Amino acid sequence: MNKTDTIINKLEKAGLITVVVIWILRAWFGPVFNFSLLVTTTLLAVYYLWFGFFIFNKLQPADLLQHQIRQSITPFQVTTSILMGIITSYALIAIIFGFFFFPGIQTAIISAYVLIGVFTCLMLVHHILKKKKLPFCRRFYVRITVIGFFLLLLGAPPPEYRLQLLFKDYPEFQQAYLEYRKNPDCEETKNRLREERSQFR
Repeated sequence: MNKTDTIINKLEKAGLITVVVIWILRAWFGPVFNFSLLVTTTLLAVYYLWFGFFIFNKLQPADLLQHQIRQSITPFQVTTSILMGIITSYALIAIIFGFFFFPGIQTAIISAYVLIGVFTCLMLVHHILKKKKLPFCRRFYVRITVIGFFLLLLGAPPPEYRLQLLFKDYPEFQQAYLEYRKNPDCEETKNRLREERSQFR
């Protein structure tokens, strides 16, 4: 198994660094970075979804043509690395919800944390029982720690505080969202929130 980064890993690391920088810029400078955040985070989520197996195992598609490498990959490794890609991808989508205050934001963030927590606990239990070093799991832990930190920042503080931080120059949007949150089934509050959100397109 490769110990050095493949081109897939290098692209993934560059993408993750870029996305984190854009998250910070978005939090600091406001909605002017909305489009950049949406595009880069979505692309990275898709990248993890499709290439999770190769990212966490440090493999390239061409490596699967080699019989020795194929034989060294266990079914457990295949399943868990694919799940790692799916969970990381979902966590990134939850972060988009957190920045944009899309309907269902709390559900997205909480479910992402549940997935991360349950999967991580299962992997730690497996590691303790089998007493095996799993380098591809450590790669997941590092990445999900970074992403989980931002998820925590977007999900833990009260919505009023997050709105003031992320939409400090848009009091109308803040008010529209808070009213929608109190009356999510009201068409009037939905329409007002939709109108205020259209300012950022």
